[in-house]
Amino acid sequence: MRRNLLTQIAKRTEMFLHRLPTRRLLVVLVTITICVAVPLLSVWQVALAAGDEVRPLAEQRDLLPSPATPILSVRRVPQTLVDMNSAGRVQEKLARVISALPPESCLTVVTDSKTVVEVNSMKPLIPGSNLKLLTAAVALDVLGPERKFSTKLLGIVAGSVVRGDLWLVGSGDPLLTTRAYPLTEKYPTITPTDVEALVDALVALGVRSVEGSVIGDESLYDRERYAPSWGDGIRSVEAGPLGSLMINDGSVSGSPLKPVNPAFAAATEFTTLLNSRGISVRDAPDIGTASSDTPVIASIESVKMKEIVAEMLINSDNNTAELLTKEIGLVARGSATRIDGLNVIASKIAEWGLPGTGVALLDGSGLDRGNYVTCDLITQLLQRDGRNGLITTSLATAGKTGTLRDTFLSGPGTGTMRAKTGTLNGVKSLSGMFPLDDGRATFFSLIMNGSGTSTLNFYRPIWNNLAAGLASGNARLTVTDLLPLANNEEP
Repeated sequence: MRRNLLTQIAKRTEMFLHRLPTRRLLVVLVTITICVAVPLLSVWQVALAAGDEVRPLAEQRDLLPSPATPILSVRRVPQTLVDMNSAGRVQEKLARVISALPPESCLTVVTDSKTVVEVNSMKPLIPGSNLKLLTAAVALDVLGPERKFSTKLLGIVAGSVVRGDLWLVGSGDPLLTTRAYPLTEKYPTITPTDVEALVDALVALGVRSVEGSVIGDESLYDRERYAPSWGDGIRSVEAGPLGSLMINDGSVSGSPLKPVNPAFAAATEFTTLLNSRGISVRDAPDIGTASSDTPVIASIESVKMKEIVAEMLINSDNNTAELLTKEIGLVARGSATRIDGLNVIASKIAEWGLPGTGVALLDGSGLDRGNYVTCDLITQLLQRDGRNGLITTSLATAGKTGTLRDTFLSGPGTGTMRAKTGTLNGVKSLSGMFPLDDGRATFFSLIMNGSGTSTLNFYRPIWNNLAAGLASGNARLTVTDLLPLANNEEP
């Protein structure tokens, strides 16, 4: 019976195979071969490796206990939790600041390169002197941090006499002063260029008289004395009249009013200096352009550009900002005008990839109410410079220097926070860097516009709460505290 059954199976298989095409038959045979051969080969390899002996494991280990910290716990990503914790603390502290802001305001805070607070960060607002941050950054880039201004004294010296006129040629140095002038300033010039050194040079040569005039040469820059839209409360008070030759910000000793032409004021002041040192000048001071072949008697150099920029930011020097704007135009475009300088600043904003939407530039100092910037722009500019950059380290120090010397006299930020202030009627700004532990930093920009915002009773509590909030960036967990727990540790 079994033989008959096998015979029948064989016949049916033979009939099935005869019906299959040759190609399909080959595929079936190969498949069957592989299915049978592979398991047999595996068993053979294991048998070769093991031989005839069944061996126990060399070392038996117990299964590890379950981890104290679950696999999906936030402790498995400690740095992320640290950053979230730090940001949360700052946000909580700054809630009081945000609630007190007028509608026309913006606030941006960035800690550890992460945006912590954004309030109207892209809203264009009047910045006041916060605009000087842009002027400073472009001046350092276009002019270079090592650049110096050189003021020259030209003429022909014959024995004890200067034959003809004595020429005082300006180079745009905004810090050219007499030795007594800084004592009269609200924020004394930190690094003045001593114009009296030129008088010292004449005295050293034995000069006793000038057979002509002291002539001021301001031919390097244009003759625009003020931004056209500046009001009477700004002109000659906050800035100007502007020119490439200015001594003591264009003022004349003993006169309550500044002359219209700053080069004439400089020639007048220099004549007074000569007379005080026993050098007589026959003719009245004047203005003009010196011949290129007139001999140089003496020259004086300013400090380096990085120090001039620091002076401008710390003391919020308007004349320095405006003259640097013209110098930027001269160096970058060959034209020493306000417009050319501002166009270069605008092009640099775009070149650096900074947000320029809504930005409007009408001067280099921030005195014009037609200037507009955003908190986002200012914060990104400061981030680009970094904690130890030339701009950041040139800002006034809270409670210590410049426009912040009488602010933040105690409490968070005193002696450490660096910032640029900005003030116009109805405008108050504060932007800068708050240093944190371990080389970290928070960059921030606060701009407030609106009636009453520039009054002490309004902005000072907001500023104090801002500093307290920024300081909370230091009160954070450490990565070590958040690493996965050992089995013997308690959460």
